[in-house]
Amino acid sequence: MKKPIKINLYNSEKKFRKGFFDFGKKSGIEINNIRLRYSIIHLKNGEKAKFVESNKEFSIDDAYNYIRLRGIEAQIPAIIAMYCNKKHISFNDPINSHHTRSVNKISQMMAMWLDKLPIPESIIVSKYSYNKNKEYILANINFPCVLKGYGDRGKSVWKMDSQKQLDKHMKLSFYIKKRMVKLGQIETFIIQEYISNTHDFRVTMFENEVLGVIKRISKDGFYNNFCMGADYEVAKITAKEKKLCQKACDACQIDLAGVDFVRTDDGILFFEVNKSPQINIKYPAVIAEKIAKKYLRKSA
Repeated sequence: MKKPIKINLYNSEKKFRKGFFDFGKKSGIEINNIRLRYSIIHLKNGEKAKFVESNKEFSIDDAYNYIRLRGIEAQIPAIIAMYCNKKHISFNDPINSHHTRSVNKISQMMAMWLDKLPIPESIIVSKYSYNKNKEYILANINFPCVLKGYGDRGKSVWKMDSQKQLDKHMKLSFYIKKRMVKLGQIETFIIQEYISNTHDFRVTMFENEVLGVIKRISKDGFYNNFCMGADYEVAKITAKEKKLCQKACDACQIDLAGVDFVRTDDGILFFEVNKSPQINIKYPAVIAEKIAKKYLRKSA
């Protein structure tokens, strides 16, 4: 691990960071105060992750990153901690890499990108940071694009056909700010490239073993979720796809998973590793049998 050359402060209150700045002036060490409320994370396969605050990129890899999970801002700091932990970059409090929403599709994009698993190009953003980084975002996305929030069964996934539509969805009103404070959470989203398809695949797995595969066929050309009206049929995946699904489960640290991916001309892209998949009524007995065989001691 290379020694860092500066200190980045995240989510620090004024009195706390004053001590750091005073030390920086005396020692000549660079101290940066980064407001994660106004920051976004840009992930693209085969490229370095980009961290941007108010349309300006900042570097993490060459810094000691002092991260505080405080107030209503927690998920993006936790994702940065996850990045530091995986990359062996200096940061404080490893527990910061865990968050109550670490299992959702937003945090999973970072987890899979870190393990070099293929994902759609993604920008992790909040309504605050969208409006503070609109110049950067609009320069790096195309329409249509996909906006995803916290939720399941396709209910928090939207196709954005224009900037006007995206701006409207990401509008930050006084009511929304008040609601975030009341809930104690700044809602996080991902803006992803639109992958044109007529179907995707749901692979149900337990401890890296495939329980079943279905092909989910869209009726409206966008939603592949059964709950949103899609059809399905039993399907098969290749040995290579199975191996990648196993790696995706490992990256997201999920044993019982519904792995969603789409086939493209360049290979598969992962949409999500669902922690609470809808499962076939036969699967619980199969899972119980696997647990018994692997973990339970045989009775005398």
